[in-house]
Amino acid sequence: MYLLTLPERRWINNMASLTLSQKFNAFKGMTSRNIKVFFKDKMTVFFSVLAPLIVFLLYILFLKDTYMDGIKNDLEAVKDIVNMKDVENIANAWLLSGILASSCVTVSLNSLSVMVDDKDRKVDYDYNSSPSNGPIVVFSYFTGALVNTLLITCGVLTIGLVVLSIGGSLYLTFSKVVLLYLTTILGCASATLIMMIIASFFKKAGALGAFGGIVSAAIGFIIGAYVPLGSFSEGIQTVLSFVPGSHVAALYRNLLMSGVTENVANAMGSNGGVEFLESIRNLFSLSLTMFNHKISEFLSFMYVTGSIVFALVLNIVLYKKATTRR
Repeated sequence: MYLLTLPERRWINNMASLTLSQKFNAFKGMTSRNIKVFFKDKMTVFFSVLAPLIVFLLYILFLKDTYMDGIKNDLEAVKDIVNMKDVENIANAWLLSGILASSCVTVSLNSLSVMVDDKDRKVDYDYNSSPSNGPIVVFSYFTGALVNTLLITCGVLTIGLVVLSIGGSLYLTFSKVVLLYLTTILGCASATLIMMIIASFFKKAGALGAFGGIVSAAIGFIIGAYVPLGSFSEGIQTVLSFVPGSHVAALYRNLLMSGVTENVANAMGSNGGVEFLESIRNLFSLSLTMFNHKISEFLSFMYVTGSIVFALVLNIVLYKKATTRR
């Protein structure tokens, strides 16, 4: 367990006399401390990637054959001209999308155990009694959790791209690879800020850990990592599409699956290539549905961006209210 030392407490209490540059350095120090505390706890790091592991195991044991059979049925008439490795990579790309979107949520939530643990051990009293204003503390917790989430999720993305490229090809251009990493930043920022709102209502790290276990099990259904959202009724699709993580997963799917699906469609040519692309979009729910209307990738991007702005403002308001009551 990490406790603030006496010099650190004096340093915090002297922040009123610091210049803007020195306050920024103090912010970096808080952020660095939050990152180190998270990675010291190996079990917390493990449970952070539990949801992606669940997605992977369910896919290998149950889901892969189901989706492979569905795609192969669409390609029965042209199986001699289509590379079956490409067909497998379509399903694999869908798997990776679910793992990445789940990782954004679960890693960010577990990273925020540092914030709740500080509250549990009254470490936050040192921050609150100091002249440092609320936003500095809020941003240090947010930035620390964001860096943790980015490190793990970008690592998963890199490993996934390498493994899938060795096994075949996703036909991704350099620009799409860059967009995948930008989507990761967007998804991690949105998930971290939203999970920070939820974590602010917890006072015990153990309670947050139990809640994190529930989230790890449920998030795959919520964002369509286990079962495509198109398999649900229109009402449930609309409700689940309000979750920013569902839009992040959709952005991942469209980027990861676009190259290989288009390659298969081009190989099919006039033998149903256009129809194949449409069937893939429906089978894997590449477009979310809200109130019976398809959501474009641009609208999904704007929705996730809007969630970041809203959650950031709400975090600052909640922190100020919490400190005012003390």
